[in-house]
Amino acid sequence: MKPTLKHIAEHAGLSVSTVSRILRGKSKRNTENVKLVIETAQKLNYPLQANYSLDVYENSKVLFVALITHFHTGEFYASFYNGFDQAARETNFQVSLFNTESDPDVVIDFLQQLSFKSYDAAILFLPMLSEDDYHKIKANAPDNFILISAATVVNPVLDTVSFDSYRGGHYVGKHFHDRGYKDVGVVMGTTNRNESLLRKSGFTDYVQHHSNMNLVWQFEGDYTIESGRQAYEEYKNLERKPCAIFLSNDYMTLGFMEFARRDGVRIPDDVALVGYDDLPICTYHYPSISSVHTNYKQLGLSAISMLKEKFKNNSDHQGLLNIVPVTLNARQSS
Repeated sequence: MKPTLKHIAEHAGLSVSTVSRILRGKSKRNTENVKLVIETAQKLNYPLQANYSLDVYENSKVLFVALITHFHTGEFYASFYNGFDQAARETNFQVSLFNTESDPDVVIDFLQQLSFKSYDAAILFLPMLSEDDYHKIKANAPDNFILISAATVVNPVLDTVSFDSYRGGHYVGKHFHDRGYKDVGVVMGTTNRNESLLRKSGFTDYVQHHSNMNLVWQFEGDYTIESGRQAYEEYKNLERKPCAIFLSNDYMTLGFMEFARRDGVRIPDDVALVGYDDLPICTYHYPSISSVHTNYKQLGLSAISMLKEKFKNNSDHQGLLNIVPVTLNARQSS
């Protein structure tokens, strides 16, 4: 049987009006009655308003957050979720990973289901969604359900946390410059993903502002190992080969490197390589892979901090973008 205010009042020994006032957020003092009502409501599985529990009950309520993405088997999504899980363990949030299609109608339906299951909020990591998709999701999301994004679009619709992709590409350009590499290339991700364009722009902007560097080759991949192999097949037939290449994720770097090594290409002597994401495989591979490091725990903490603010203020989205810094781990491949 679904618990009611009357059930809570009977168990707590208080009037229904007192219980109602507390649960509607009208009692602004953290009194014993407030604590009693909240504890009773939790025991009876009565749905509490997350924003009020954060403000009044001193973060005592566990808040359930869905991390929604369209994932594939591999190290990236394992590392991504692990960072959010580690961040949640330091707070009163509990994060669960869900897989769904990158379709706004599917996402809207899924959010409705989550709200029925007493989830308080969701973080979307669906880089394939467009700006129009986000507008549709925002307009049809469940009432009193907090929603943010962890994937950027050119003009953010939802308040968003994301890594500084532009700076990551810029760091790689500087790294190549410092190592004395002049003719360079870039293997980017798909052009319909904003972070791919930012990574490339950060790199190419650095190269173009240094007269002793030349961008001699560009290739569009799709973040898969297979596209790394395809990039290598094109590279080996180039008349003017770059001596250093920035590949926009580690999977493409692995694909390129493995097929290059099979042909006897020496890395980094013949060509230096730098990836992006700094997955665990980068450390254990030989040669070890230089890569832009993205701290997923820090991304998770930033997302949780944004959620807390939205719970407390119950504010509408303003297209805020919280940028999480990245670093570069230089290893044997460059």
